[in-house]
Parts: sequence; structure tokens; C-alpha cells
Amino acid sequence: MNTEQPNFSGSENLGKFKDAESLLNAYNNLEAEFTKKSQRLKQLEEENLIAESNLSRTKQIEQDVEDFVTKFSFVKPFSSALKESLISNQNQTIEKSALDLIAKNYKSPDQLIADSEFLNNYVYSNSQIKDKIIKEYLNKLTQNNPVSINFSGNIPLTPPSTPKSIAEAGKLAKSIVKQK
Repeated sequence: MNTEQPNFSGSENLGKFKDAESLLNAYNNLEAEFTKKSQRLKQLEEENLIAESNLSRTKQIEQDVEDFVTKFSFVKPFSSALKESLISNQNQTIEKSALDLIAKNYKSPDQLIADSEFLNNYVYSNSQIKDKIIKEYLNKLTQNNPVSINFSGNIPLTPPSTPKSIAEAGKLAKSIVKQK
């Protein structure tokens, strides 16, 4: 800043300023304001560069997570948390973040069986699992070899006779075997 006062003769036109000193003061104020504006502009440009860098980094993290999930599909349920973890911790690798998230959220089979929400959402509602259970149940029933009954559609008029001794039971068994 130049603090020397110019030497104006009284005949020069100073415009809206009444004297050279008020012109000099206005110039100094304008220069100070310009310096403040320049400093603020520089600060905003630096903040803009940081924001652009962060945006670029965030986009790169999103792409990296998308590629990682494509490669390791079991990480998909954790993809949002993985992005957040990588954004907040710049020094951590994607593999380390993924491993930490999986370890923190892992449930053993015993824990899953005890989780009624998991069972309702993933087991009981699965038609393949239902079909398998029903087939196994029906196979066990047929393995017990239930007695087949030939029903001709006629209802007997007398109640079935029940043997009253072992000898009668033996005769009844022989007659059933002979019929087949």
C-alpha cells in the first residue's frame, strides 16, 4: 500500500471527493476491501478443491465397493456400511473394512436357528424347504409299511370280529394271508 500523499493542485477535478485526502482514504478502503475479497475467494477455491477431491474419492469408493460386491456377493448386505466405513476411515483397505463388518455381524447357525425373524423370513417362507420337509415326512410314514386296506365301498353289516384267544388270532391271520 502506498501511503505517500499525491500532490494535487486545486484545479484538478476529483469527482465526488472534496479533496485529495478523502480520495486517498476511499482508495485505501477500496484496496483493503479488495484484499479481503481476494482472500475469501482464495479460501473458497481451496474449499472447493477439497470438496471436489472428497466427491471424487467418494465416487471412487462407491465404484470400488460395487466391484468388490460383484466379486464377493456375500458382502452385498454390508455394501452401504462398507462405503461409510471407507469414507470415514481413509487409511483402511476395502478388504479390512469388509472383514470387520462381516465379523461384527456374523451369526452362527445356532444363533440363526434361535432367531425367529430369520426363520420366518428365510426358512418357513421358502417353498423348496417346505416341499423337502413334507417329502421326508411322507417317506417316513411309508417306511413304517402301514397295512393297506382294500375297501370295496360296502359297509359291513356286522362289526368286525376280534379274536378272543391266541388260537383265534392265528386262524384269523392265516385267513388274511390266504386271501392275498
